[in-house]
Amino acid sequence: MRHALCLALLALLPLTSAEAATTYTVTSTADSGPGSLRAAIQTLGNNTGENIFTIAFDVGSNQTIAVASDLPVIGRSGAIITIDGAGSPGLQIDGLGTSRLLYSFRNALFTVRDLALVRGRQSGGGCLRNGASSEDGSPMVVTRVLFSGCIGGIEGGGAILTRNQLNVSDSVFLDNRIELPPNFSAGGGAIAKLGSTGNLIIESSTFIGNSALGVGGINSNPQGGAIYIDDNRLNHLIQGSWLTGNAAFNPSQPSAGYGGAVHLETGALQVERSFLRGNRAGLEGGAIAVASRANASATRRLILRNLSFEANTSTMGAAVAFGNYGNQNGVLDVRNSLFQFNEAASIESHGIFMMVGAGTLNLSHNAFGAQGLNGSSAGAHCMGAASSQNANAVLAGSSVGCGAAAITVSTLGLIGSEPSLPAARPVAYALAPNSPLIDAGVTGAGNIGNPAACLTSDARGVLRPQVGVYGGGVARCDVGPVETIAPMFRDGFES
Repeated sequence: MRHALCLALLALLPLTSAEAATTYTVTSTADSGPGSLRAAIQTLGNNTGENIFTIAFDVGSNQTIAVASDLPVIGRSGAIITIDGAGSPGLQIDGLGTSRLLYSFRNALFTVRDLALVRGRQSGGGCLRNGASSEDGSPMVVTRVLFSGCIGGIEGGGAILTRNQLNVSDSVFLDNRIELPPNFSAGGGAIAKLGSTGNLIIESSTFIGNSALGVGGINSNPQGGAIYIDDNRLNHLIQGSWLTGNAAFNPSQPSAGYGGAVHLETGALQVERSFLRGNRAGLEGGAIAVASRANASATRRLILRNLSFEANTSTMGAAVAFGNYGNQNGVLDVRNSLFQFNEAASIESHGIFMMVGAGTLNLSHNAFGAQGLNGSSAGAHCMGAASSQNANAVLAGSSVGCGAAAITVSTLGLIGSEPSLPAARPVAYALAPNSPLIDAGVTGAGNIGNPAACLTSDARGVLRPQVGVYGGGVARCDVGPVETIAPMFRDGFES
């Protein structure tokens, strides 16, 4: 996967001759003057004879650069620029809640790594953004960066706003937000992906306590407490990540807010091998929502694989809401995932809400546990109609809904505590050796194009199916996000 993503990103770069990077080293934590970050950006901007640059830091460990006014725009057409904090471990660039931080403009590639960006503020992308249009934007790569307390506004994207390709890996987004006044709609407390150029790729990252927040009255439409996508590209991906405590809501209008953690307005998104817990939305999709606006020409596909949804809340679709307002061609494909302790005010959709006429819903090899935050709510996990379904399991006393059949089990047989923070990988509960979810699925993974098939690997990357523990040596898929590896020997002498 990483190899393919790198090739996709390289394809966006212009052909250039071999050229060593020119490095400007920041040696002062002052906001301006010799050796400052501001001076390095200005010097880079004045260098029109070269195209490859690195801004490095040598200011010691655990230092803060306080930025009292917006930093200059960085770059120009064709430039390849890296902001690299590795030389000063623990480096923090602080916008003090008033100033914009990094703004990439028309660069061929803009990379930020190994530092913290905190308390930047802008109408969009308070800590990191690219141009005001897809043409002016830059493909961006973000690696091992902490974003905390970044603030956006009516453009969206509290921490990052992008209109071009964005690859994020091994990064943490903590308590970032957007603030929307009345009569505005925007999203992405942490990240907003807009435009129609490039995809959003997020891997092995953590999103905690980010919010899309309506302020100052009613009629705002906050969407995507952590991540917002309004881009018709078809290969957006969130993988191996942890999303917890994110929210999309308006305190003055409790029925407003879509996608507590993630909102997809247009395009296609695959979320896999991730854990979504304790997110909330005022209206739809406590964890993930699709569509809040009518658009008959929009393509909307949501592919969910090897996920855990736990203790998310909303009015409808406490885990997932698929509205697809404006057309009937949407696709919601949910496989090998866990739903438990989610709670919707509309009690027939504690897990999933699929709007009537929104498109096709597939449910395959999912585990549905207790309903409601206290585990005893009435109703069902799913509201809507499943177009296809296979090998789902439901805890006794709960109901799947959506017309989907399921085997009833007395326990899911999960072991271990919830993943610790920062998120351990993989983010999924293990199965006890006697869990009834083991070997409860089909005998082969099959073609992924077959709605009845289980996935070819689990939340840890373990291949499915494994040789059965209870299937008489027949390899059958387990239900839920984890595939149990059977003991090597079953002769009674194994320890």
